[in-house]
Amino acid sequence: MKETQGMQRSHVHLLFKTHLDLGFTELAEQVKQRYFHEYFPKALETARVLRVRGGAERFVWTTGSWILYEYLEQASAQERALMERAILEGDIAWHALPMTMHSELLDASLFTFGLHISHLLDQRFGRQTIAGKMSDVPGHTRAMVPLLAQAGIQFLHIGVNPGSTSPDVPPLFVWRDLATASEVVVMYQPGSYGDLATVPDSDTALAFAHTLDNIGPQNSEQVLAAFSNLRKRLPEAEITASTLDAFARAILPLKAHFPVITDEIGDSWIHGVGSDPQKVGHYRALSRLRRQWQMTGQFTEDDERWYPFSNALLQMAEHTWGMDEKTYLADYTHYNPAQLSTMRHVANFQLFASSWTEQRAYVQAALAALGDTDEAQKAGAALAQLEPQTVALEGFQSIEKQDVLLETRYFLLRVSEQGALTWLQEKQTGRIWATPEQPLALFFYELFSQTEYECFFEQYIWNKSETAVWAREDFTKPGIDQVVDSYQRWHPRLISLYRREKQEDTVLLLQMAMPQESWQTYGAPRTVTVELTFLHAEPVIELTLQWFEKQANRLPEALWFSFQPAGTQQGQWSLHKMGHWISPLEVISHGNRTLHAVERGARYTEDGREVLFETLDAPLVAPGTPSLLDFHNRQPQMEQGLHFNLYNNVWGTNFPMWYEDDGLFRFVLRF
Repeated sequence: MKETQGMQRSHVHLLFKTHLDLGFTELAEQVKQRYFHEYFPKALETARVLRVRGGAERFVWTTGSWILYEYLEQASAQERALMERAILEGDIAWHALPMTMHSELLDASLFTFGLHISHLLDQRFGRQTIAGKMSDVPGHTRAMVPLLAQAGIQFLHIGVNPGSTSPDVPPLFVWRDLATASEVVVMYQPGSYGDLATVPDSDTALAFAHTLDNIGPQNSEQVLAAFSNLRKRLPEAEITASTLDAFARAILPLKAHFPVITDEIGDSWIHGVGSDPQKVGHYRALSRLRRQWQMTGQFTEDDERWYPFSNALLQMAEHTWGMDEKTYLADYTHYNPAQLSTMRHVANFQLFASSWTEQRAYVQAALAALGDTDEAQKAGAALAQLEPQTVALEGFQSIEKQDVLLETRYFLLRVSEQGALTWLQEKQTGRIWATPEQPLALFFYELFSQTEYECFFEQYIWNKSETAVWAREDFTKPGIDQVVDSYQRWHPRLISLYRREKQEDTVLLLQMAMPQESWQTYGAPRTVTVELTFLHAEPVIELTLQWFEKQANRLPEALWFSFQPAGTQQGQWSLHKMGHWISPLEVISHGNRTLHAVERGARYTEDGREVLFETLDAPLVAPGTPSLLDFHNRQPQMEQGLHFNLYNNVWGTNFPMWYEDDGLFRFVLRF
């Protein structure tokens, strides 16, 4: 793709673009204001200077649809008129996607809303946008292909973070979703947000003059330099300032000759969304309500609340979740809870943490958008259900012999001393779903060490000679070898077991305690409870896990809730992503085979029967084995089950680095 031989007489579409991070370089609101008051005016001025200068060198600045739409909404009448003129003259362009997102975190409806923003601009300015771009994040889910196609998007450019492993895909291919017979042409550029890329058997090429994170547009001298540098590489080529749409239209007639990929790719950065369970739980609750309201017709595009409510939720899936750690914190000694507690009042720690608080405010913005309405009350009630609280023991009876076979309407079961189901058998069929070797609903806490990070760095970091200078700080935890010696894993101990019978259900309440070292020295919660509700109307088990008294801990850690159903060797597993079921065994090499963000959950099918493992609040699931820092590239061994990640802080960069809230997570098993 980067070869220039034989391209001398090509037409090169030169795109000028800045990578938008809603945060990272400063607070998200500061980034927005910088675009509004500095970058957009600068882009218009650069375009004006080059237009007046004359000559072949022009400037066309391409942005995502969202930041441009937001600018037009807040601009003064004079600013808006200048921008509208610049758009009509071709100086400012947008692509089809609103921003770079962790696409798996979105449901189909919200992803489609993001595409709708470019449609709004198209309608306003008489355009038909057919091409989109995402940068930095290494991969996305195949489930977005039919959504792109339905929206008329035919081309997607993905430029990958320079330090991250890219999936093993061709540089240019047709990404096809077989279930819906939909497809999109994809150009993948490893190690770069965008560079010179040729098209086989074509005289058309794409080049980027890409400024990095929130740097803003080039001035006229920098634009001229970009043209000059490209001409040195391709002295006989025709080089024009262009748009992604123009390039896409030039190459789409050739797509029959492009290789076809039907695999899932996934997002190898998706573990970051596990860093703020409260934010994500609230986001998922509001997203569910939004889907319900749209399905019933009580919430449509014509409703004045629809855009601001949807917009607030969309921003929660943007790929930047705070400030840059290596810039704003730059601390490599205060990791464990005792060390961290001495620094949290220091200015840089407070500023750094405030960027996560700012991100949580999207929830309040979504609620505010609903106004004083019934929907607002329902949204508030849904969020209130996520507030952890101690379960009242009224109506419960203590079970003194804990390792005893228990019976409900549909199941026989046994609870282990670690609080997991080590026996679960259907009474009607005799089918066994849990054994001591393959338990269900097992909670555990992990603490990672430098050893795991060294393994991950070797497996995952790309182009180490050039990227290690910043990638070690972004992707690992420098200095933790002085605080923790080795990987450790702790399970809880069952303290009390209670049972309550009602007409509609049987409830088991498990009260558990974590080992003292795990919560006193590190960041495990001190106590954990699990409620198992066995419905009488149908073979359904509802699980609610809560944790309490968790210390803030900057050492890398993770909390999991595992399900390893027995006897699943003959069936098939699939994961629900953006409205589509995708097999975890379909992920392409060096895509994310170890962790996914799911919408509804996971499904096991065997002989025409399906069992659902639904997750309401925690989107992350590891198929086979939990392996946050083991990017091994092997297909998961699905007989080892599913592992829901409730929390982790293994990412560096701009994700929350510690967490001390109580937690509540709900799951449903449908047999």
